[in-house]
Amino acid sequence: MLFLELFGYLVIILVAAEIFVNALEHLGEKLKISEGVTGSLFAAVGTAMPETLVPLLAIFAGTGNAQISEEIGVGAILGAPLMLSTLSVSLMALAVLKKRGIQGHLTPERSGLKRDLDFFLMAFVLALVAMFIPHGEGWVRAAIAFVMVLIYFVYVMLTLRASSKLVEDGHATEADSPMLLTRLGLPQNLFFIIVQLALGLSLLVVGAKGFIHGVEEAAPMIGISALLLSLLIIPIATELPEKVNSILWIRKRKDTLAFG
Repeated sequence: MLFLELFGYLVIILVAAEIFVNALEHLGEKLKISEGVTGSLFAAVGTAMPETLVPLLAIFAGTGNAQISEEIGVGAILGAPLMLSTLSVSLMALAVLKKRGIQGHLTPERSGLKRDLDFFLMAFVLALVAMFIPHGEGWVRAAIAFVMVLIYFVYVMLTLRASSKLVEDGHATEADSPMLLTRLGLPQNLFFIIVQLALGLSLLVVGAKGFIHGVEEAAPMIGISALLLSLLIIPIATELPEKVNSILWIRKRKDTLAFG
């Protein structure tokens, strides 16, 4: 029954990702912004929400057992990049192979991709440095955190500034299918686009939160620690929205959105 419940939360996350992607495409089209802004800013913030919330919820508002909560949080943090660099990339490659064949290529917009990678590497280096700073040097850690936030702010400004030219060059966000809420008879306007976005994000949070408690109960049943189970299982829940979104966009040949 427990594993059926975990599967149910995975289904919720998959459905939420589809709802979110659909609304996001319509939001980008409505605001007349580039695929880079839609993918790198809006989609990134939204789909990274479970990945960010699961460790926070586990550590600060998780289970009654503080040690298990901490293990779940640490496992989720460490397991995410592991899954991203292995299973997630493989799934994206398979999506390309299925839709475009063995000679298929990914063709994201180059300037945006370069900007994304440049800023990511800068922030990653700072995060790596922070790992080796003693806990007693709190002001140094705070300074690094401030610089990382500043880096992201500059990145957002540069991405938004480049949007109008990219739209003129044919990289505007376009929605290929009707908004899901319109199928219920609701009008397609900015208000209901935001409503659908909020619905998708809410379902993502519900699915991620459910996984925390599911892992807590599953660990003793299987006979392994919550930390190990979190390393293997929770990243599926937290990274799945991002990867499902990317795969959906790759299937639609929207590589810039997928990479963002």
